[in-house]
Amino acid sequence: MSGGIRRGPLALWRQANARPKWLPFWVLQAIEVAVAVIFVDVSAHVARGGLLVAAAIVFAGLALTAQGPLGLLRICGQRLHLVLITVTGAVVALAPVIPALRPDIEGIIVIEFGAIGLIRLATFTRSADAGRVVSERTGSPVIDVRATVVAPANPRGARARPTGPTSTGGAARWVGRTAAVVAESGKRVAAKHRPAAEARVKQSIRSAGRIAGRVTSSSPANPPPPPE
Repeated sequence: MSGGIRRGPLALWRQANARPKWLPFWVLQAIEVAVAVIFVDVSAHVARGGLLVAAAIVFAGLALTAQGPLGLLRICGQRLHLVLITVTGAVVALAPVIPALRPDIEGIIVIEFGAIGLIRLATFTRSADAGRVVSERTGSPVIDVRATVVAPANPRGARARPTGPTSTGGAARWVGRTAAVVAESGKRVAAKHRPAAEARVKQSIRSAGRIAGRVTSSSPANPPPPPE
């Protein structure tokens, strides 16, 4: 094609990657560590929780080895970290398909929410090394320049108010919608698994009562009289 632009997978990836990023990188690191802690805690209460423990180790390792404010080793660049966390989240989300790795229903719900949530957040996270891209052909740095659109009715050239996902109002609305969806899903999950949780709590209380009864029964019923 002489006059047109050739579009391929690389061009589509660059177009998707050119979306504005508004989430700081350290927020994604903190959420990865929080998801890892939740996975470890849930793995102790579900059957076949090995997948949760493995996913927690991988997510925590990626968060602590990234070149960010919360990184300890800082081996991996921020752009590479975003790619790795997206791939890892997809693998973890698809892992319950294998019967040997599949936990029970509570573990599957937690895994899907954590993995898909991290993938979604990675698409909104901005990296510090995004503006330091070097051209492979010329070797010259590529400067990221963003123009500000000014309304033609304003003769003095006042700056237009930013709109879209980068504005604070758009971010607040997105966070509100996400929180509402998560809360509604949590209510449904809690209502579905409430009888099993109550039965487990009652069983734990009965076990504690039996242990206390054994301890009290082992003490002497009639203590010896004091010496005269």
